Amino acid sequence: MLRVTLLVIGLLLASLAGAQANLDSAELRALEQDLQRYQQLLEARSSDLQDIEAALGSTAAALQQRVRERDAVSEQLAQRRREREEILGQIAVLEAERADTEERIGILEQRIGELQERVQDLLLSLYKQRGRRSAAGLVASETFHEMRVRNHYLGLLSQQDADVLNELDSVLVSLGAERDRLAQQLTQLGAAEVELAQAEADLESAQARLAQVITELNATQAGQLVQQQALMQEQSQIEATIGMVSSQREREIARLREEERQAREAAAQFAQDRDRRLEQERIADQARARADALAAPLAPNASGFIRPFDEATLISRFGDGNNSYLGIRAPVENAAVRAVQTGLVAGITYLGANLGYMLVLQHSGGLTTIYVNLRQPLVELNESVTQGAVLGYLGGGTLTRNDVLQFYAQRAGSGSQAFIDPAPLLGW
Repeated sequence: MLRVTLLVIGLLLASLAGAQANLDSAELRALEQDLQRYQQLLEARSSDLQDIEAALGSTAAALQQRVRERDAVSEQLAQRRREREEILGQIAVLEAERADTEERIGILEQRIGELQERVQDLLLSLYKQRGRRSAAGLVASETFHEMRVRNHYLGLLSQQDADVLNELDSVLVSLGAERDRLAQQLTQLGAAEVELAQAEADLESAQARLAQVITELNATQAGQLVQQQALMQEQSQIEATIGMVSSQREREIARLREEERQAREAAAQFAQDRDRRLEQERIADQARARADALAAPLAPNASGFIRPFDEATLISRFGDGNNSYLGIRAPVENAAVRAVQTGLVAGITYLGANLGYMLVLQHSGGLTTIYVNLRQPLVELNESVTQGAVLGYLGGGTLTRNDVLQFYAQRAGSGSQAFIDPAPLLGW
């Protein structure tokens, strides 16, 4: 992968010689410098990888197996995290349902209290109007429900009085059903809390196992080297994935243009069938609108750039360890990550348990910014976002701290793209 990237960069540098018609000289020189610096970084990384391979020698296979074991435990940890989040979501739903049920029970109990007062008034009125003997049977009833079912005495009541007792009976039935529902919800909630306790125990166990594997690898120089090797290889894979985003966008635009063309042709064929023709024209208009939105140039942001979170701290620079990103630490864990400038969501990729999600934003002027170590992003592919919009939260990866963002930038020009140092953009 790295050798192929180096070859591509070399070809891009050679192609810049004929790009004078498309770029002014200052922009061309800046792009050449970016490409050359990135090529130097890749060459240094390739050299380091060769040195590591030579140093590991015959132990490489066994150590790489340990790294694969580390990554497998990392994936288990990520799965335990997802399970815990799902259970927490279920508990939140059950808690809300329980609160709703308790509210309904409160309303029903209040209504029962009101009806009881009305029945007391009814009994008093009946006693006064029809005599002590007629009311005695009702007064002897131990419960309102028992009194309700004594049909003999209902004949003594007016229809209005009977309606009061019927409503009381109905409310009592509803109250019983709601109490049964509440008991069931409490049972489900208890089971979910037991499941959560087990999930958290599994999560803690996976975290301890991962820490143990990493500690064992770090205990030897060879183990440290093989992890460095894995990091550089992962870095090259991330860069290759980022490089695919632009081509994917171009393919999507081409697909939508083709969809529009086919729909226009179909509409022409249905000239005599008005409804079918209008439907095809609607499909064509939608495809054209989506393609135009993707292909439209983005307006520049006059306010420049902001940092992805407040009180951000720069902990590693472009080129450190032959990496092509900035390491930026947030003041809190799982911090919200913001768009540094208005842009279009050009790519969302899950990089695996080690690094979580990667999100790619395209901006005006051929600039692209990339955010790595996110949890599930909050925005959609091809969505336009404003500067400062929350893209997601840190903590998507298991091998990267949940308060650290890997931040990349790419600059395109004359058909070529180069990773650039984002520090000047963010004021570092």
